[in-house]
Amino acid sequence: MMNRVGIFLAVLWLLCAASWPALAAPGVQMHSNPDGEYSSVANAFEGYRLGSGDKIKIHVFGEKDMDVEVRLGASGDLRYPFLGKIHVEGMTMPELEKKITGELSGRYLVDPQVRVSMEEFRPFYVNGKVQKPGGYPYQPGLTVRKAISLAGGFSEDADEHKVFLIRAVDSQRHASKVALNRQISPGDIIMVKQSYFFVNGEVEKPGKFSFQQDMTYRMAISMAGGLKERADDGKIYVVHEKTNGESMHVDNLDRPIQPGDVITVKKSFF
Repeated sequence: MMNRVGIFLAVLWLLCAASWPALAAPGVQMHSNPDGEYSSVANAFEGYRLGSGDKIKIHVFGEKDMDVEVRLGASGDLRYPFLGKIHVEGMTMPELEKKITGELSGRYLVDPQVRVSMEEFRPFYVNGKVQKPGGYPYQPGLTVRKAISLAGGFSEDADEHKVFLIRAVDSQRHASKVALNRQISPGDIIMVKQSYFFVNGEVEKPGKFSFQQDMTYRMAISMAGGLKERADDGKIYVVHEKTNGESMHVDNLDRPIQPGDVITVKKSFF
């Protein structure tokens, strides 16, 4: 009889265990969505510091009244039961856990078990020559390329080789040129510069002009007002941005130009 009962209980336990969701890996908070599936939001990169726009949850085991879910505002403060206002901007989540634990211990709880988890990272921003500039929800693992894609992709006059990044952790807000496969962090700002070309020499309006895809040398010269009377249309030269100043003869005006091109039209002496 006991063997049958033991086998029954073992089978029952296995059936129940199979229905439980997989346990989250350390540092990952699991959340259910309306479809009944589970999605994960990283509990932060190691050393990630909280800032305005981050949404966090503070949980004290066995003390439901002390559970707080809050999105940090511009001040970087939050209000917590019994403790009042706490300035958390710049703190890591383990540091915030330690602070709350220390403040609650003794005065309010004997042995508080505090857990701080990330519910939603603060947004990142894409500005400049993209289709839809603005702020976007951050997702772990985003690269500059994916971020620009979320912003609708490059605009026609964007220079894909002049993409800059301002890191959220950089108080000096220094913009650095980055590759498209560079990973970004919450709060980062991506800036895509406009592309230009230049037309000099024997044209009516020499100067700097906005580059557009599929623009030809003929179109570029037309934007500069066209050739002057003494211009030699057989002596048109171009210096591409990446050729270290090497000048090349343009033998076909219907070929497309490149971003950063410097086009020079020479004078005819006959």
